[in-house]
Amino acid sequence: MDQLGRLQPPPVGLSVASGGAPAPLPAPRTEHLTFPAASSRWTSEREEVPGWGPVPSHRIASHPNPSHRFVPAGGSSVRSETHPAMARLSALVLLVILMVTAGSSPCYDPRGQPRRCMPDFENAAFGRIPLVTNTCGSPPEDYCLQMGARDASQLCQRCDASDPQLHHNASFLTDFHSQEESTWWQSQSMAFGIQHPNSVNITLHLGKSYEITYVRLKFHTSRPESFAIYKRSHADGPWVPFQFYSASCEKTYGKQQRQFLRPGENEHVAFCTDEFSDISPLSGGNVAFSTLEGRPSAYNFDGSPTLQEWVTVTDLLISLNRLNTFGDDIFKDPKVLQSYYYAISDFSVGGRCKCNGHASECALDEVGRLQCVCQHNTAGTDCQHCQPFYQDRPWARGTAEAANECLPCNCSGRSEECFYDAELFRRTGHGGHCRNCRDNTAGPHCEQCQQNHYRWEQQGACQPCHCHPAGSLRLQCDSSGTCSCKANVTGWKCERCKDGYHSLSEGGCRPCACDPAGSVGTCDPNTGHCTCKERVEGHLCNRCQPGWFNLQPHNPTGCTSCFCYGHSAVCMAADGYEVTHIRSDFREGMEFLALGEAPNEWYIHVLQIFFPFPPTEKFLQNQRLSYGQPLTLLLRAEGNGSRAESGVFLHGVQLVLEGEGLEVTMSSSEAFFPCSFSNRLHEAEEGTEPLLSAFSFQRLLSNLTALHLRVSHGPRPGGWLWAVQLTSARHGAGTRAGWVEECTCPPGYIGSFCESCAPGFKRDIPFGGPFVTCVPCTCNQHGDCEPLSGHCRCLHNTEGSSCERCSPGFYGNPFNGHPDDCKPCPCPGHSPCIQLPSSGEVVCTHCPPGQRGKRCELCDDGFFGDPLGQRGPMRPCIPCQCHGNVDLNAVGNCDSVSGRCLRCLYNTTGEQCQQCRPGFYGDALAPSPAGKCAPCNCNPDGSALGLEGCDPVTGQCHCLPHVLGRTCGQCQHGYYGLQRAVGCKSCECHPMGSQDSGCHAVTGQCSCQPGVTGLRCDRCQHGFFGFSARGCRACNCSPLGSISAQCHENSTCLCHPGFVGYKCDRCQANFFPDPPSSSCQPCPTCYGLVKDGVCPMPCRGGVELQPYAALPCPHVSPAGGAAQGEAAGGGGLAARTGLGGSQHPALLLSFTLALSSHPGGLEPGMQAEAVLGAGQLQLERLRLWLNAPGALAMQLGQLQQEAELQQDRIRAFESDLVEIRADKQNLEDILRSLPEGCSK
Repeated sequence: MDQLGRLQPPPVGLSVASGGAPAPLPAPRTEHLTFPAASSRWTSEREEVPGWGPVPSHRIASHPNPSHRFVPAGGSSVRSETHPAMARLSALVLLVILMVTAGSSPCYDPRGQPRRCMPDFENAAFGRIPLVTNTCGSPPEDYCLQMGARDASQLCQRCDASDPQLHHNASFLTDFHSQEESTWWQSQSMAFGIQHPNSVNITLHLGKSYEITYVRLKFHTSRPESFAIYKRSHADGPWVPFQFYSASCEKTYGKQQRQFLRPGENEHVAFCTDEFSDISPLSGGNVAFSTLEGRPSAYNFDGSPTLQEWVTVTDLLISLNRLNTFGDDIFKDPKVLQSYYYAISDFSVGGRCKCNGHASECALDEVGRLQCVCQHNTAGTDCQHCQPFYQDRPWARGTAEAANECLPCNCSGRSEECFYDAELFRRTGHGGHCRNCRDNTAGPHCEQCQQNHYRWEQQGACQPCHCHPAGSLRLQCDSSGTCSCKANVTGWKCERCKDGYHSLSEGGCRPCACDPAGSVGTCDPNTGHCTCKERVEGHLCNRCQPGWFNLQPHNPTGCTSCFCYGHSAVCMAADGYEVTHIRSDFREGMEFLALGEAPNEWYIHVLQIFFPFPPTEKFLQNQRLSYGQPLTLLLRAEGNGSRAESGVFLHGVQLVLEGEGLEVTMSSSEAFFPCSFSNRLHEAEEGTEPLLSAFSFQRLLSNLTALHLRVSHGPRPGGWLWAVQLTSARHGAGTRAGWVEECTCPPGYIGSFCESCAPGFKRDIPFGGPFVTCVPCTCNQHGDCEPLSGHCRCLHNTEGSSCERCSPGFYGNPFNGHPDDCKPCPCPGHSPCIQLPSSGEVVCTHCPPGQRGKRCELCDDGFFGDPLGQRGPMRPCIPCQCHGNVDLNAVGNCDSVSGRCLRCLYNTTGEQCQQCRPGFYGDALAPSPAGKCAPCNCNPDGSALGLEGCDPVTGQCHCLPHVLGRTCGQCQHGYYGLQRAVGCKSCECHPMGSQDSGCHAVTGQCSCQPGVTGLRCDRCQHGFFGFSARGCRACNCSPLGSISAQCHENSTCLCHPGFVGYKCDRCQANFFPDPPSSSCQPCPTCYGLVKDGVCPMPCRGGVELQPYAALPCPHVSPAGGAAQGEAAGGGGLAARTGLGGSQHPALLLSFTLALSSHPGGLEPGMQAEAVLGAGQLQLERLRLWLNAPGALAMQLGQLQQEAELQQDRIRAFESDLVEIRADKQNLEDILRSLPEGCSK
């Protein structure tokens, strides 16, 4: 994209799209032809050309623009060109030229059969304004017409974008014009720059894809030396090279010249040719690019998708890369530069709107976009795919042999949607695969029923099978709609279980599993739930309801009620009970007693049985274990003699049970003697009156007091109760008696039947029996009670009928119910105590002498101790010891427990007032108050924070670092500025710049060496340099030549322009002093010429040549004076070092020889550095020798003073070495600044 947001072509010389084919060869020139201008079309007789449809014959009809016509070579309306390549014009190029005038063709023949059709051949560029990256006239400029290199006269005009008569904008590229009144687009000229406007892009957007036959450019000026054509096959696709024109193909575009391809080569590559790259003609030169020229498959265009894609274009980009010139532009003559620019009078694109042979025209849609008016059941902008319901075969481009129209899908009239199925097409030759079939149909052509559907008639709609998904073996039914059922499943749709089965699921139906003992009938076929008896629950009726147990088949309610003497509703069948039978056969017999008679009527005889003891005891009393079990009576009628008579009608038998104040009658139905009557001892037994609850019936049996038998019969006078049998239970391992319960008792009850009170509980009514509720014992949790009577047995030091008070010698609240409610009195010797009702506090009433407190736990005032050992071992109360430093008349002088003195006087402190308090010092035990403790008076600025006060004996304050004095009021030597919380700061005087390590005690100012300044004496004064142990030396800069009185560390001053010299006291070469202006003025120009002759290489930086060129050595100035070092110090090296003595001649001589062995002095380079290094090494050896105790042991007394003198000399010599190294560095810097060639 350029700066205006427009897409730019690829850089010149870079490949835009890799084709992988050999470089193309140049194409023949066709400049002898004129092509139709914008908006032009031909009409002519048509011929059929493969791939392009009808094209005109060689006879050309009239044209709206007579200048656009075919003319033979040499007869062009513009200046013709002759070129050897014209002889190579191929037949394909002639066909392409003929196709220019082809028109549209209808999509159906007269019989209505489809055939290939194409839109009119047209100039696709007409009326479309290209985007151009450079156009003249903004700002307005003059341009000249090119008349040739030798024609001096130039005809010049003006381009002004704001003037309609003088502008040459991009709309002139594709407008309508005549040959006589030509319009053109024009770029800016070279007058804006030699390389301007070398590269210009012209982008043409066609609006949709076209199949391009040719691209033709007519230049108003000379044609470019190099330009390229790029194209895009899709609006958002990449730019692909279409054609290159250049006189230097390989150098400019990296491609060899080529104009044709051999069969089998990649036909999707662009050619490059040097044709049309000459500078002539100077105006009116044509460039015609034929898209198919030189490509072998052009004669089989319909069968070449590669070429179909190659000629497909949505956008064109003309990249003008290099102007053609005569070479005279290098002289930059304005007239010449104004004659070089790009100008194009016509930009034509010959082709058809691409519709792939399925449309004869293109039109704008509702949003203004160009697209094909598709036929042959096709759709898309380029008719590139079939309409949605026309997918019976794959889409194909229309050809001359076949229209390849899209065919409709065969959906049997049951769908309007389909898609192309390649696999179906391969198998059947029809690829239309229908979707969303109606009437429950399926299949590629909706020809069969969907899965799990059926139909009665062949042409009828399919009906869903509706096979039950769980009950069917498969969801698909047969042709009658009948489903195949799983096991135990029935129904037309397998939708229900067979009788005796339930819960239809994936596995079929399950058998009903109802417990026969607890259920009635069969189970629910859907849920499997069983119909339970009254007291039974559960999905399978296999468990008793809460409060019931012992599920039995013969029980009409299913289960037996929990009795538990009414104290619990949770029970289960007890283990450890076996079935037993209580029997009696009455071997002595008993007669019926007649109560009354009536003739010809039934005799009513009532037999009352009073069982004599002991046999009858087993049928009475607690028969609760016989609840629900049968009581069987065997009766016989009295006959003649001693025989029992049979067949006597028995009107009724009534069995009466009495107990617990209850009575129940159990009546039996009519029968005949002899007979047995069996009654279940159960409240639900038929004929039982009154109707009792299960609990009441069992309560009656728990204390059965009487059995009565009433028999009504007639007309015989009497009979016998022959035998009695009662089924019951007892402890044993025989046949289990499952009707005996075992209760889960609530708190307060124990026993298998909750018949007893638990420990800590008693009967609510004393001696009330097992039916009476158990309540907690009222003993305040301090003992249990007798369960029957309820009397308490007190524990935990309590007493009373309810354990409601503590025993004597104890205190507490026994109503809390805790074992430790009553505690021993906490008084010495367990003496008496009371507990205050308001607070519950225990108070002792009799404390021993010397003690006090509610529990005698404290000492009196003036005494201390722990009489009860509450804080450790027991300690008696003794007087406090405060060494006379308290007021004996005051109260609370000491702590009553520890004895610590609390009110110390006379500035004393401590456990016994035995020491001075912080901030005071002295003798706290002195007899007189005046001689005890005095204040420290520490200086607050010099004392350490957090350590206030002083030594309690000496009075020495705690000083901050580097602070001295008892009161910390003065600084240590070498420190100053006493400050709170900080102390004294170090003077930090510079060891070389100061005379002493000390400084002013307040300001911290050090005592400085001469020429040195600063609070720490750490820098030279202004106008001084060479900071050392001897101070600083004056710069002595010339007041006229130097910018500042301050010099560099090498003593060189900063000079005004024209001044040179270390001190800026001389004029620069070719400058002379000017007293009136107090400056150095430049010499006349001739002196500069002489200087240039002497020094050919330009001198850099304005540095003077002659003085520095004559430098003999660093110790001699250009004027012959002393060097920097000597000028500042003088005296020479030997004099400055002080090593000329005779103490150690070997060391001194070797060092002197090292310095004097180089006659040139300390010149820059490795030799001077080596000498200095050797000197440093000799100094280190000398220092080690002086410091060696073994070598100097015998002369220590004599040489100590001399050694100190030598140490001073060594330090001075080291300082001189530092200065020498600095001078050496300065000289090297000066030498490096001299101009090249002038330093020798």
